[in-house]
Amino acid sequence: MNFFETKLPSHDEIFTLSEEMTDVLENEKGDAIPWRPVASDGTAGSLLDFSHSDIPVVIIPDLHARHSFLKNVLNFHIDRKTVLENLEEGKIHLVFAGDALHSEKTTRERWMNCYIEYENGVFSGPFMKEEMTEGLSLLMNLFQLKISFPENFHFLKGNHENIMNECSGGDFPFRKYVDEGDMVKNFISDFYGDDVLYMLSLYEKALPLVYVSKKCIISHAEPRRVFSKQEIIDARLDDAVVSGLVWTANNEAEENSVENTTINLLGKKAKNVPWFGGHRPVSGKFSMRQNGHFIQFHNPLLQNIVYIKNGNGFNPENDIRNVLLDVNKESKR
Repeated sequence: MNFFETKLPSHDEIFTLSEEMTDVLENEKGDAIPWRPVASDGTAGSLLDFSHSDIPVVIIPDLHARHSFLKNVLNFHIDRKTVLENLEEGKIHLVFAGDALHSEKTTRERWMNCYIEYENGVFSGPFMKEEMTEGLSLLMNLFQLKISFPENFHFLKGNHENIMNECSGGDFPFRKYVDEGDMVKNFISDFYGDDVLYMLSLYEKALPLVYVSKKCIISHAEPRRVFSKQEIIDARLDDAVVSGLVWTANNEAEENSVENTTINLLGKKAKNVPWFGGHRPVSGKFSMRQNGHFIQFHNPLLQNIVYIKNGNGFNPENDIRNVLLDVNKESKR
């Protein structure tokens, strides 16, 4: 696998990998895969249930087309081996909290130039190709990782996993600087065709929403209300559950929604297990909500991850790591 090449994939590459990714996700069910309980309609459920697992967990916040961030994550050293080496040996779970596409923060000017192209009916112009080269290179690598390590690599759905930019199924159209959601949809349709657009939408709809283990719980956003375990498994059958796990803004969640949902997933003795999410950016290393039960650590200007090795709660000094600093340090040795 080449995780270092940044290029626009061909039509056949993106279609084939999307199809393989969808196949892996849709078939994560049955007796051989007890960690993804089947939903009431017979599809793969939206919960990754590793509640009996003691394996260390590496948690990655929103990526937003940061291909270099993924590269640095895979080269980050844990116990003298890189994350990729640990992944290959089945020694960790690598969990991404969603939002693969739509660059942010440092690319506002490029989005403005993309919008000028878009307003003039040019859906795959040079500025948009630059944006999508970064985003789709990242996406193809995520697909390769999931296909190669299906039990140890997991990508959760975020609110940006909505390639159709639709308002249904718990999803809502996205725009931040300009009209990014519609612009990306039109780029895929114009540059690749509606077959690729459709295939990407299938993979998104098959993504899980919540990861749970003895050490931590992860979702894209703060749970809007208290959810039962079965509601999370059946999330795709209720739009409000999907939106309540991927769209919740700060100060929108019910009081104690995290603590009580944690109890529903792991029992009363585990009520202090930390729950991690991205979605809303923080200005420093992390921010705590819900009386310290919910930890946000997505800073778009940093390349921070969380490494939970021991089940002793959350220690920001030890558990938050900057992968860019680590990789730079290794390169100087």
